[in-house]
Amino acid sequence: MFNSYLWILSIGHLIVDLGQGVLPIVTPLLAESLNLNYFQVGTVALAFTLSSAIIQPVFGVLSDRYSMPWLMPLGLFLSGFGLALAGMVNSYGLLLLAVLLSGVGVAGYHPEGSKLAHFVSEDGKAGSSMAIFSVGGNLGFGLGPLFAVFVLSFSGMGSIFGVMIPGVLAALVFMFLLPGFKQILEEKSSKKKNDKEQTIISGTRVAYLTLLILYVTVRSWIHSGLVYFIPFYFPGFRGIAEPEYLVSIFLIAGAVGTLLGGPFADRFGGRNGLLVSMVVSLVAIYPFLNLNGYWIPVLAFICGLSVISTFSTTVVFGQRLLPHNVGLASGLLLGFGVGMGSIGVTILGAIADYAGLPFTMNIISLLPVLGIVLAFTLPDVRAGQPPISNK
Repeated sequence: MFNSYLWILSIGHLIVDLGQGVLPIVTPLLAESLNLNYFQVGTVALAFTLSSAIIQPVFGVLSDRYSMPWLMPLGLFLSGFGLALAGMVNSYGLLLLAVLLSGVGVAGYHPEGSKLAHFVSEDGKAGSSMAIFSVGGNLGFGLGPLFAVFVLSFSGMGSIFGVMIPGVLAALVFMFLLPGFKQILEEKSSKKKNDKEQTIISGTRVAYLTLLILYVTVRSWIHSGLVYFIPFYFPGFRGIAEPEYLVSIFLIAGAVGTLLGGPFADRFGGRNGLLVSMVVSLVAIYPFLNLNGYWIPVLAFICGLSVISTFSTTVVFGQRLLPHNVGLASGLLLGFGVGMGSIGVTILGAIADYAGLPFTMNIISLLPVLGIVLAFTLPDVRAGQPPISNK
């Protein structure tokens, strides 16, 4: 039986990541009301990515140095409040400020939440525990567009304030639970202080961590590339007029894959989990993009299942590489690594402008080859083993 705090942290993860699905839905409405051009629209998305993902390692470092469980309720509040504010401003500058504020809330929650999820995990079940925490975020990302449509259905942008309600309620719950969170952090911190292993990060660990971040970057390019380009590719080149259901299948399958990937890594090893993920993705993505009929939704599910199945595994892997800096590890792999997906979409989009979208989709279908190579370079770490040697 998993610690009840773990499920609460997962629900918080779901709520804080709703914004990643809400923002793309409200952005066209904001662009119309504020007369934004495409560059300004892209800058809004970039501002959210920079503040919500790229700066997460900074919060991770602070989380390792200081006990800051209050970041979780604050992050939950700011993530929704910033989005609500974005729908009420009357200038482009204020819009960027509101989006940055929401992103900072997202960035503040993740390192502290994943660190606490790591601390409450049972021995030998770190992957399974992190899978429970991670699936909340994946569900939040997938449910965000539906939540945005529901809120806007009342009176359009006039009801945008509703996007902050889940965050406010969750923040109140987390404030109530803060004493329990602080007790867990104090107990684990004192245990870490008694650990005689050196806290200096060796060259070997840095090398492994770099390779792991590169693996996550490749995975993010595949994931983001498919999510953003499926709505363009299938209507234009496969004759499917409304491909949104394929994106939904892909994202839902990703949540299922997250739940399965953690226990798989606990039993068979993290590296094997990374390898299987990329091998299945390599086999499935090209047929998904080229076959017809009922195979398309089936392969969409398999692709989503395989690509995101290592979401929790890579976080646990990073935490084992940096056992005394789990906040930094979480920030790097949840934030910086995932944020690279936005950069990947920009690069892939430029390639599509130059060489065509089908060529770009073929590149995405081959990216798992690079993921397989990177997975082979990582150590084979199993549940229950001590952290990777610092020597």
